[in-house]
Amino acid sequence: MTRRTPGHPAEQPALLRAQQFADPFTRRLLTHRGSTTALLEHHLGAPLALRLVAQRVRRTGMEAAHLLGLLGLRADEPWLVRRTELRHHAHAAVSRNLVMGPVPRRADLCTILTSDTVPLGRALAEHHLPQRRRLLRVGLSPWRPLARTAAWRGYVVHVDDELPFYVEELFHPAIAPARLRPAPHPEPAAAAAS
Repeated sequence: MTRRTPGHPAEQPALLRAQQFADPFTRRLLTHRGSTTALLEHHLGAPLALRLVAQRVRRTGMEAAHLLGLLGLRADEPWLVRRTELRHHAHAAVSRNLVMGPVPRRADLCTILTSDTVPLGRALAEHHLPQRRRLLRVGLSPWRPLARTAAWRGYVVHVDDELPFYVEELFHPAIAPARLRPAPHPEPAAAAAS
């Protein structure tokens, strides 16, 4: 269960960035504090399947250096690096995901984070693990092999009695359009009095 807590001040730049997206569902997806899997399944009206792309445990290295201070970790922690996709019944990728963080001490959370069949959000909900999510980053990246831009977000998940982990999600542009709102035009200068 995700705790509904007021936004952390560090979230404000990412929340403001998310509001620049033109599509209402994309904005909702980028700022959602609960299970991304559940929100996508509701939006698509179909269950999603997990595809494990890659998973390894290693000592933290350069790929995690920018996260260590954010997560309050030392550089010598055993570090999980996991790439997955959420796939729709037609076997198309809906999102591409990266999870990085220390290997959990609790066996139940370790099983959830390393599952090759159950998406992370669904598993956390099924196990009723209290959690908090803090949005850190929102941006645009290419969706390959399409020559299209996709919206993504990065956030930290805190599960009680565990070290936090980082999640990054890149969303298929047909599901979460990545078009930004036009920049506001500056107000015309008031006519000078003659």
